[in-house]
Amino acid sequence: YEFITYEKSDHIARLTLNRPNSRNAINPPMQLELWDALIDFRNDPDAWVVILTGAGDRAFCAGMDLKWRSEHPDEELPWTQSYASNPHSAGPVGSLPTELWKPVIAAVNGYAVGGGMEITLHCDVVIASENARFGVPEIRNAGAFPGGGGIYRLPRQVPYKVAMWMLLSGEFMSAQYMHTIGYVNEVVPPDKLLETAERYAQLLCGNPPIGVQTAKEIALRTLDLPIDHPPTAWQYQWDGIASRMRSSEDAEEGRRAWLEKRKPVFRNR
Repeated sequence: YEFITYEKSDHIARLTLNRPNSRNAINPPMQLELWDALIDFRNDPDAWVVILTGAGDRAFCAGMDLKWRSEHPDEELPWTQSYASNPHSAGPVGSLPTELWKPVIAAVNGYAVGGGMEITLHCDVVIASENARFGVPEIRNAGAFPGGGGIYRLPRQVPYKVAMWMLLSGEFMSAQYMHTIGYVNEVVPPDKLLETAERYAQLLCGNPPIGVQTAKEIALRTLDLPIDHPPTAWQYQWDGIASRMRSSEDAEEGRRAWLEKRKPVFRNR
């Protein structure tokens, strides 16, 4: 990889956007690398959690690299024709692979704006440094809107009035404010950011991975479905998805370890 770093150990993948001199702004080649690494993570049975962060202390990600676009005006973007009809192929800046049921932890240092904010909307846990800033300034800066899915996801993850203000004004929000509304899990000093993200990842790795992935899949698939009338959400829980968890080796190991008062050894089977 040229624009990211990607490594795996102890069931944790660590993926860093690595263009610090450009505030980790994402150009199309970098977006393809990001997708490739996350597909590898999704398909690796020995990788259970991923920590996603940005190099340097100025920005997690400043969104799409508009300079690259101005320098390549005639080059067709690799996702122009494919993403809407096939979300399993690489999508625009701000989007990540869909049906990624493994936990994704964002460790946000500095600015997470535009496509960078949209990336955090894909994450299950957001740890932010005290200097982090969140925003979707497309309407103010580019006469556009968040095209990587942020315009759909933001109103689903923060209160409506907050989402509308962010979308319509383009104003940035502090890490502390995003924590008060429940978007950020924890705000920490910059030098504690990766240490805290690792702690969260290790805690998740202490649980059976099949159980963690099943819980995430059911929660996301049923997020906008009715619970009881008709029983759509319950069908997702009991008609197949959860059965793989209940009948798994890890589930049996978890029950046995609890009875034997020992630490379980999970194998993602």
